[in-house]
Amino acid sequence: MTIDTVLFQIGPFHIYAYGFMLSVGYGAGIILALREARRRDFSTDLVLDYLICVFIAGLLAARFVFVLSELPYFLAFPEELLNIGNGLSPLGAVLGFGLVTFWYMHRYSWDYRILADVLAAPLALGLAITSIGTSCLGRVTSVPWGIPWDGQIYHPLGIYQGLGSYISFVLVWSLRWKARFPGQMGLVAVFFLGLTQFVTGFFTEDTLMFNLRQLLGLLAMGLALVLVKEKKITAADEEYMEHYKALGPSKAPWYRRIISWLWGLLLLVVIYYCRAKSI
Repeated sequence: MTIDTVLFQIGPFHIYAYGFMLSVGYGAGIILALREARRRDFSTDLVLDYLICVFIAGLLAARFVFVLSELPYFLAFPEELLNIGNGLSPLGAVLGFGLVTFWYMHRYSWDYRILADVLAAPLALGLAITSIGTSCLGRVTSVPWGIPWDGQIYHPLGIYQGLGSYISFVLVWSLRWKARFPGQMGLVAVFFLGLTQFVTGFFTEDTLMFNLRQLLGLLAMGLALVLVKEKKITAADEEYMEHYKALGPSKAPWYRRIISWLWGLLLLVVIYYCRAKSI
């Protein structure tokens, strides 16, 4: 169950929570991606162009596929066509992302493994921020942190997805200096984001033993594990990683980093439940 809520209003314009947090999450992801691209000798101008194109293509494709899947509804209510808050297709988003990424890699001879490492942490962070803007509700529950709606209490899928994505971000960002080959951080992100989808699938309204969300999560985890296991590290891989690691990790004390991670975690929870009061 998904309920899109108005976050605030500017004149006649309604700013919806999902759209606003999607913009904030993507902005944070862009900042982080440009920082990582600079470390890996990518052109930041080119990466910025790529990220903007990916966002537009992914959004349009996600909306287009969703509209096609619900065509009878939109034929009956054409005024809902531009309201992206009522649905986007993950499959369409992946399709748009894939087409733009393939074109950029072919046009500019990008190494897909290094690009995956550049995007791994920003993707997880962007998903974490975006998730707290969703009002996806799961099964009816009695847990004290559930969300009340229409006289019942539901599992808050949005915060579950947000916390899982945030933990994935922390792991990827913390382990990046220990990677052994290009692309490893991308695979770490795929594994833990897949794990997030698998775990949150237990709290959805779907009555199947394993729903589509969980099957996709298992597929992502399995693919990541197989690719890591089958990877043969070459001399070129070792040379590249030595060059990257020479840039050095953060000089901040370990306890300050832990405090910053916990502060971010707390901020996500507080924002989600403050916004959830408007549901």
